This record gives sequence, structure tokens and C-alpha cells, in this order.
Amino acid sequence: MSPTRVVLDCDTANEVDDQFAIAHALGVGTLEVGGVISVHNTTAHGPGSCDMYQEEAERVVALCGSDVPCLPGAERPMESREELVPSAGLEFLIEEARLGPLTIIATGPATDVASLVLAAPELRQNVRVVWLGGFGDEASYRSWQNRMGELNGRADIAAWRTLLEEPVDLLHVPTWPAPAKILVDPASFAEELRTIGRPIASYLAEILELWTSEYGTDGKKELWDLACVAAVAEPEAVTVEPLAVPTLDAAGAHDFTQTGREVEMVSDLDERRVLASLMEALARHPGGQRPDAAKS
Repeated sequence: MSPTRVVLDCDTANEVDDQFAIAHALGVGTLEVGGVISVHNTTAHGPGSCDMYQEEAERVVALCGSDVPCLPGAERPMESREELVPSAGLEFLIEEARLGPLTIIATGPATDVASLVLAAPELRQNVRVVWLGGFGDEASYRSWQNRMGELNGRADIAAWRTLLEEPVDLLHVPTWPAPAKILVDPASFAEELRTIGRPIASYLAEILELWTSEYGTDGKKELWDLACVAAVAEPEAVTVEPLAVPTLDAAGAHDFTQTGREVEMVSDLDERRVLASLMEALARHPGGQRPDAAKS
């Protein structure tokens, strides 16, 4: 089978899981990565977030020994469901979608993919969106919304609503419960990464340790975004079920009594298989001396 054409749309350096997802996608043989777009997350890092994420994406791609283009996406959220956010990344998505079937693996706010839906509705038939964010059921929503919300969704609620409501082919990957199962022990996993002997794997170990020392954990760290790559690269590792999406208001509040269209949803995954696929992908990247790479 031919590799699946994908473009990654990430808020790289928001945490560390985007970096893992990029390296996974670039190293797995079933994907043909056309580019990496950096989308804002102003909720996490303010108005300069896109520049920060772009720099980190370029660093990760270089450490993978790849020359795929890295482009800046939307610098801010959508102001309404009718107003797209222009960017070089959006233009790239339009060009790639015109070439034929394209899967967009979106692991940050949905601004770029929602803007694509508005900018080129005639290309919807060529596009599949795999988006990590939001909630898959009322129980998860009630449990998490009042505690911390869901960052990708609330960073651009208008884009979130657009993605759920417009007739785009969507594989929804709710943050809970499936991606939250991809848990690693930062200390032992960093050691395991370094044994691979690849510059990118050593860098991932480094930023995992730095993130843990800065923010602390309860002994585990989620690598959420790997779920999206696995869903495309190794669909046997995930369980997909139909989801009737809830209605969202302008503040992101969910109404599960008023459901909209039905989409596919990742409801479960085999976390061991996902992590094994990651390690195999990392081992395929170039070895040798690690180039200089400033910490994020």
C-alpha cells in the first residue's frame, strides 16, 4: 500500500508531546509527511506562541534528518465561525489538498483546519482531519471542564465549533480517555530513549526531563498527541466508534441533549502498541553526532 499523505498541524513546544508526534510521523513508513505547520496556542503562551512553536518544529524536523517544509500557521484564534485566519500554513494546506487525498493530523487548536474548511469548501472531499481535542462523552466533559477544560478546544472555540459542525471528514480524538492512556515514567523512559542512539531520541529525552523538572508530575507523563499519529499510521492500534457531537455555544459549553452530526471518534487505544511504534520510528532516524540544538 502507498503511504498516506499527511500534513502535521501542531502547537509544538506547548508541552512535549507534539515533538514526539512529529518524530513518530517522520519515522514511520506508512506516512508520507508533506510538511509541518505551527499553529498558535495563545491561551498557553500568548500572542507570540506561533513563532515559538515554529522554531521548535524546525528544530525537531532537522534532528530527524528531514527536509520537509515547516510553515507558520494561524497566529491567533478565529474571531467568529465565519472568519478564517490567513497564514502561509493555510495556503500550503490548500495547495496540498488540491493535489489529492490529504490527511491533516492536527494536535493543537483547530484554527488552521477550520480556516481551510472556510477558505476552500470545494476541497472538503479531498481532506480528512484527525484532531486531538475536546471531549468524547458527557462524563469526561463534566469531570474535566470545570477543573482545567481542554486546552486545544478552548484556545479557539470558534474553530472547535466549525470543525464539529461543518461537513468535513473528521476523526475526533478526544483528550480523554484514550490518549491519556499513553503514559510514561519520565526518568526511565528518557533512559530508554537515549539507548536508541539517535539525536532526535536524545533530544526528546532531554525535553521530557526538562518539562518534568519545571512542571512536575505524579510520576507519569501523558504523550497525548501520539494517539493521532497512531490512528493514521497504525489504525489497528486504536478503537473507533461513532459519536454524535454535542452542541457547543460561544463559550464552549456543551449541550449533550442537543446533538449534531455523527463523526468517527477514537474511544480506546493500545498504548503499548503505540509506544512500540514510536520507538521503532525513532530508530529509523539518522544516527551519528547530534547537531547543536538550543533548548526550547
